[in-house]
Amino acid sequence: MKYSQVAPNIDSYDIRNVSKYLKSGGWITEHKVTQDLEDSIKNLVNRKYCLAVPNGTIAIYLSLLAAGIGKGMQVAVPNLTMVATINAVLWSGAKPVLIDVDSNFCMSLEKLSKVKNIDALIYVPLNGRTSNGIEIMNWCKKNKIILIEDSAHALGSNYQNLKCGSLGELSIFSFTPHKIITMGQGGMILTNNKKYYEYLLDLKTFNRQKDKNDWHKGYGLNFKITDLQASLGLSQLNKLEYFINNKKKNYNNYKLKIKNENIQVLNFNDYEVPWFFDIRVENLKYKEILIQELKKKDIETRDFYPALSLQKYLNKYRNNNLNYSESIFSQLLWLPSSNALKSKDINYISSVINSIV
Repeated sequence: MKYSQVAPNIDSYDIRNVSKYLKSGGWITEHKVTQDLEDSIKNLVNRKYCLAVPNGTIAIYLSLLAAGIGKGMQVAVPNLTMVATINAVLWSGAKPVLIDVDSNFCMSLEKLSKVKNIDALIYVPLNGRTSNGIEIMNWCKKNKIILIEDSAHALGSNYQNLKCGSLGELSIFSFTPHKIITMGQGGMILTNNKKYYEYLLDLKTFNRQKDKNDWHKGYGLNFKITDLQASLGLSQLNKLEYFINNKKKNYNNYKLKIKNENIQVLNFNDYEVPWFFDIRVENLKYKEILIQELKKKDIETRDFYPALSLQKYLNKYRNNNLNYSESIFSQLLWLPSSNALKSKDINYISSVINSIV
């Protein structure tokens, strides 16, 4: 048996739901089912408005446009995140400002507070950890800085009393195959600002004067998804509580079963949902041995995101205050994290890890 680092969890319920839609006579493209998914997501995280778009990268980009962020402006981005976060800033024409992270691998408020002339900030609850997101939200309000929450990893996680996806002027989710729920591709933009919502709705639908009409109020493009995707998204969303509980159970099992003095299984708070299960290995030579020995047993792992500042094409945005993120990422490794993993799978993977000396 091969243990993939991650794989989508699609079952017979999902297949029936998609098949039912295909038999319904629907035109596949975005319509009523997508609206149902948007309504379900916005109600889940207590937002007023929600729009589906093709993926999370586009969701961040469009959020920046809605907030008026573009050329000549500066956007703070954590130095540990997937490149989509910073690439969306570059796409908008704005300049990214890299900020070091704290011990939870989220943007450091201490480092952020030393930076000036920021117009907007993208906060990333990386791997489902929420860290000091509330404090950063309050800092943004105090300093009149636009806050966008990139919650691509964090559907189901909480900032204690606030849900991920509810922070800032705009927030986003992603539904790629390795997220907690998936529809293959897809993203969501959420906001409480009606003006942002109406702007984005027009922009993503060619800015038509009305549906089925080829007169346009102005410039617009096509950022729609399909009801076929949304039918899978809805069936996955109906299982979200199961997925959350299973993630937490598997995390606790890893925590209990891994007894290797060379490895630290990293912590999550009770109100956070692990996206991937991460470990820290301070001896980098041992980390390479671990990866190779697990691979021999068909157990797949994945290196943590490299610091953005060390990506060759982003090197010009590097600064002298990124020491922690530039050093810590190489010590981190993601273990198999699929929601399809059973207790016996976790037990076996852990036993193999414990045997590698």
